[in-house]
Amino acid sequence: MPRKWVNNGVIARGPIHPGMVGTGLAYFLAALGSMLLTLNANGFGTIWPASGILVAALLIARPGHAAGHLLAAAVASLVANLMAGVGVANALAFTAANIVEAAIVVRLCRHWQRDAPPDMTAPRQVGRLALATTCGAFCSATLATFISRANSIDFFLSWFVTVSLGMMIVTPLILTGWTLTRRDARVPIDRSGWEIAALLGMMALVSFLVFGQSVYPILFMPMLAQIAVTYRLGPFGAAAGVVIVAGIGSVMTAQGFGPLTPLHLTTAALLFLQIYLLALLTSALPLAALLAKRDELVRQLRVAHEEAARTATLAIAAADTDQLTGLASRRCILALLDNALSRGPVAVALLDVDHFKAVNDSYGHQTGDRVLRRVGDAIAGTLRSSDRAGRFGGEEFLLILPGAERDATLAMAERVRRAVEASAPNADEPPVTISIGVSIAIQGDSAEALIHRADRALYAAKLAGRNCVRATERSFIL
Repeated sequence: MPRKWVNNGVIARGPIHPGMVGTGLAYFLAALGSMLLTLNANGFGTIWPASGILVAALLIARPGHAAGHLLAAAVASLVANLMAGVGVANALAFTAANIVEAAIVVRLCRHWQRDAPPDMTAPRQVGRLALATTCGAFCSATLATFISRANSIDFFLSWFVTVSLGMMIVTPLILTGWTLTRRDARVPIDRSGWEIAALLGMMALVSFLVFGQSVYPILFMPMLAQIAVTYRLGPFGAAAGVVIVAGIGSVMTAQGFGPLTPLHLTTAALLFLQIYLLALLTSALPLAALLAKRDELVRQLRVAHEEAARTATLAIAAADTDQLTGLASRRCILALLDNALSRGPVAVALLDVDHFKAVNDSYGHQTGDRVLRRVGDAIAGTLRSSDRAGRFGGEEFLLILPGAERDATLAMAERVRRAVEASAPNADEPPVTISIGVSIAIQGDSAEALIHRADRALYAAKLAGRNCVRATERSFIL
């Protein structure tokens, strides 16, 4: 039978989710491990990672599953406390405080983020998570102190700092790892698995070398390693690096090793280590968020640049192409002619559709546009690969024909004329013909002069009865 629970006033139904079991198991292992490995002689620990695990699970889980995760964590907390030798009354008190603290943190985060998990690549959201954990830790420390009747400022401060560090260190690591596994991750890790393993392994080795000896006060070394890991791996590296330092440092310090043992006072050593971890965390996470923000801005700029380049390419193509016929535009064909004149002998052919005004008047401008497209297709299908064609304006077209041999130039113009004449019109289109004027460049010719002579030849073709090719005699003087 499916379970049901109340969440935010809404009854949700569903079976026990595997994630709830995972939350309970992870909470149990983290809690029991912390109590067995990091508690000092006074019963105080360095960090409480179980709280970070629960907060991350609640932030990632769907709201309807929140009660299941809280119940799993509560059971795990009770079992872990009892196995560690904590009395039943204190186990219940500590469990209640931890559950309340997680609920407060998640409630604040969901209020600020509109039910979305905090994004560790956004500096503002990192700050909000820190503020939420501070509020939750203060409330839970107050509740645990009151219920357990500890009535000690040392107990209150130890609880407050321990659970704060647990949430501020572990929660960002889990949230970052979860975010990076999603397809819509804004700043994915673009490092190889070998590099990630090498960097985190280096972080672990440095931490072990620093906290595994009690001779040299070299606590600055993990900070240098943390900067390198943060710079290369971003928010994930920042959170993972702090977790590694916190885990190794806490265990080694609790066992009497590390550069803090000369303090001889276990409480002072614990407090110093907690302050050290807090300093490491507050420097690494904001730096990682800023680096991630930079990478996101760089990515956005790159995308914008590529989009601008595509837009510019399309704009240039649109400016160089006549949208009706698909041939080169007037601007483009004139630029091609200037380039052709600078490279060697060239001829031009200026052609005009015969009686085109009558086509528009009798059939309409839409039919006239289709006729122009048909003429353009016929021209494009006739020219050689070295030739160029463009719409010069209205019903006029300009052809650029490399080479200056009279017979070859006239033969090409004649083939174009026949191709247009033979083009098959649609049922509602009239057949059309063209008149062509040809001119070959002479030394020192400009594009304007060459086109002017071709225009004179075209006028001669019109006078000769249209549907023919004419050339200016001067154009064949070499």
